[in-house]
Amino acid sequence: MSDVEVKATASIDRETWDKVQAVLECHYLTISDALYLLVQAVADQGDLPFSCLIPGPETIAAMEAAERGDLVTVGSVDDLIAELNKNDDDEDD
Repeated sequence: MSDVEVKATASIDRETWDKVQAVLECHYLTISDALYLLVQAVADQGDLPFSCLIPGPETIAAMEAAERGDLVTVGSVDDLIAELNKNDDDEDD
């Protein structure tokens, strides 16, 4: 199998770049080493080696509604269940 040489560009703010370099230097690694390790981990695991939860559009809309105070409130667990099931009753008709 032949190697592939990849050249990439990333926009990273100076403060973050300096922090990354300081951490990597403590481990005697270069940015290139770190990227190689990331690529190997993704290939070996078939997934990212860290949690990367990115909310979808529906979740983002709900978060924005909550920030605006646009919330549905219920008084009890029974009221919550009734609210969640109210559309189910309409579908049975």
